[in-house]
Amino acid sequence: MKNKEGLFLIFLIFILLFLVIFKPIYGWKLRQFLGFNNQSQDSLETLKNENIKLQSELAQLSSIQSDIQNGPKNYIGAMVYSEYPMNFKNEITLNVGSNQGVSVSKAVLFGNSFIGKTIKVFNDYSIVQTIFDGDFKIPVKIGNSLYDGLLVGGTSPKISSISKKASINNGDVIIVADPNFPYGIPIGTVRDVKISSDNLFQEATIDFAYDMENINSVLVQK
Repeated sequence: MKNKEGLFLIFLIFILLFLVIFKPIYGWKLRQFLGFNNQSQDSLETLKNENIKLQSELAQLSSIQSDIQNGPKNYIGAMVYSEYPMNFKNEITLNVGSNQGVSVSKAVLFGNSFIGKTIKVFNDYSIVQTIFDGDFKIPVKIGNSLYDGLLVGGTSPKISSISKKASINNGDVIIVADPNFPYGIPIGTVRDVKISSDNLFQEATIDFAYDMENINSVLVQK
């Protein structure tokens, strides 16, 4: 019995060699048939990997799409890298850099709200200083009368240096008024107003339309 199996195997090898040398097309088909199971497994793994890649790209595009469609022109979409478990709000890292047209000191938005500026730009990623950084300061305008104020960053950003004569109310919109950025980008709204500790100005806390911990994509000014 073993001799017959051995002869049959030799016969198959002979046929395969003959086809490979003299009939390459049929030889390739026969090799494909004999290796069908391995190739099917390889194809399955390839399809799985491609599916995972497509799902990843779809998740990114879905996150950025609404921001791009509803956001201002001349901005590019970017994904925010995870900083778990630290989750500091004063800085975020983006997956775009100089190769994608990003430069230093450009406005960064979430939706239509100003959240910070680029401070370091590398080839394919960049770092953003947010308004939740204690060193962040930017001049602003408040309400329909456009009263002057100064946004002072920190864990709880506030608007300081508001004239005591200014009629500021809860819900008044706060916008960017720094010549380094496009004028009028909204930051948030006034939450509470009080007299400063030195009794020289008014100051206001800010109500934001977002939570930094939930930001996965942003828009970066070109």
